[in-house]
Amino acid sequence: MNRILFKLKESALVPLLLLLITIPVAHFGYSAFSPTVKDLISLAPYIVFTAAATLCLVYGRLRVLMTLLTLVIAYWSFTTLLSTVGQSWSKFTIEIVFNAVTIFGPLNLLLFAFWQEKGSMVTDLPTKLMVLGAQIFAIWLVCEYQHQPTLFFMTQMLWPALHPDWANISPIAYYFFIISFLAMSGLMLWQPSTINAALFSALIILFIVSQQLLIPGYLSIFMFLAGILLVGAIVHETFNMAFKDDLTGLPGRRALNEQLAKLGRNYTIAMMDVDHFKKFNDTYGHDIGDQVLKMVAAKIKRVTGGGKAFRYGGEEFTILYPNRDVQYALPHLETVRETIANYAMKIRDDNRPQDDNTGKNRRGNRAKDPSTVSVTISIGVSQREGANKTPEQVIKAADDALYRAKHAGRNKVCT
Repeated sequence: MNRILFKLKESALVPLLLLLITIPVAHFGYSAFSPTVKDLISLAPYIVFTAAATLCLVYGRLRVLMTLLTLVIAYWSFTTLLSTVGQSWSKFTIEIVFNAVTIFGPLNLLLFAFWQEKGSMVTDLPTKLMVLGAQIFAIWLVCEYQHQPTLFFMTQMLWPALHPDWANISPIAYYFFIISFLAMSGLMLWQPSTINAALFSALIILFIVSQQLLIPGYLSIFMFLAGILLVGAIVHETFNMAFKDDLTGLPGRRALNEQLAKLGRNYTIAMMDVDHFKKFNDTYGHDIGDQVLKMVAAKIKRVTGGGKAFRYGGEEFTILYPNRDVQYALPHLETVRETIANYAMKIRDDNRPQDDNTGKNRRGNRAKDPSTVSVTISIGVSQREGANKTPEQVIKAADDALYRAKHAGRNKVCT
């Protein structure tokens, strides 16, 4: 549960802060802008939506792309609705369009948030586009033939006790927003991620602009924010894919290479790997091997003294100590080694306890729990000095020290 809450806080904190900041800006600051700036603000959502859609197509983010299309349709509908009041659109058409956006909008956001991407975009995209296309065609037919029963159904007062007086949308739209909020909140708890946080934020923003449509600036500013959040989520996820190891969550080899290029003239590098890792895989299977790597990575990530942990590859890890020598790094590395060696890892099975305290109690007594195993690591350390002038040479020296630790009996730190 603690891990879920941490991931949730990590993924949802920035969108929440931006939403809180945008509310006073839209409410009090928009009136101070010049007409030219206001015109630019009205175009800004289309610009950021185009940028986000391009990223979606490049990186195959179909859920985000369909969310963007839903927001684009809502934004165009609302801006056209506001600009045609009393002009080209009839009162019936205006009511149908507003209610259609507030009813289908949250349902589409909910649908596309849960509609997982399968197969290629070429085969999956047409199906999703047909869903939106069918809705648009149905709304056009209703407006074309002035179908009054449809408008009555959209606006009728169902369960009035559940519909608050402050809600500026129809009861059906309000209930669909509530259902979507609850379902997407569950998705956020079940799969906390930056993408899911951005999708949930888009739902909140659609609700805000639907409620405050007549307040100048709300529509364009908040829709611009929705686009920014979706762009940021795609960029953040792409960065994690490129620079973070998917299994352990540590920065990967590419991130390590970038850090190596930034090192100064004084630094220490530690290379380490899991002792007898092949034996774990052969004895318990690759799933248990993955558990070992996750556990070791979690301990290494908490290294003290300012060290930066990376997954080098396979069962190998790296810790950098910028602007530090070996003597400074050694006690911190010894602490990491001892922490891992003293940790009794419970092999996960179907009977694994959900409660963290129960798991800790089981790990506290290895003799009573034969499914608990011990893991050790060997560490080789070197610093930039003498003939080792480049990061590659220091890594090679640390690797040599790692092999000495292996030959000395493993579970050791060697320089």
